[in-house]
Amino acid sequence: MAEVRVRVWRVEPHSFSLYLLVLLSDRREMLPMAIGLCEAMAIRSVLRPEEAVPRLSATHDLVREFISRLGGTLSKVVIDDLWNKTYFAKLHIALNGEVVTVDSRPSDAVAIALRMGAPLYATDSVMAAAKEAEESPESSPADDSAAPDFEDP
Repeated sequence: MAEVRVRVWRVEPHSFSLYLLVLLSDRREMLPMAIGLCEAMAIRSVLRPEEAVPRLSATHDLVREFISRLGGTLSKVVIDDLWNKTYFAKLHIALNGEVVTVDSRPSDAVAIALRMGAPLYATDSVMAAAKEAEESPESSPADDSAAPDFEDP
């Protein structure tokens, strides 16, 4: 499966309790996903540290600390599946000369990757499925013409 590099493009309110995280590829393809308020704030805390709420993202910081203290590095995050409108991701952790993959919610994986400076990827199949979902009449497409709210540091 081919992987496409993506970056955080936008994090914005979507409804009362959900936010929309939009990842953007170098090919200008969008990967929108609904995430919770806590995950949105954890992502924002890295992208806009001046707006961070102290101790809010402690779980993501804890995972970063575990990986680092065990001698590992986060080599990449890959959003590798979309099933029944739910995305799935994997953390690729280099540890003791091998790479260990750990399943993760994409929003958590993005928050951890931003904290550790790891690149974000999505598989071609996920990008294609997201594009199909975006073009379907029952979905609400994100406005590609709007200026980005957040970008990878």
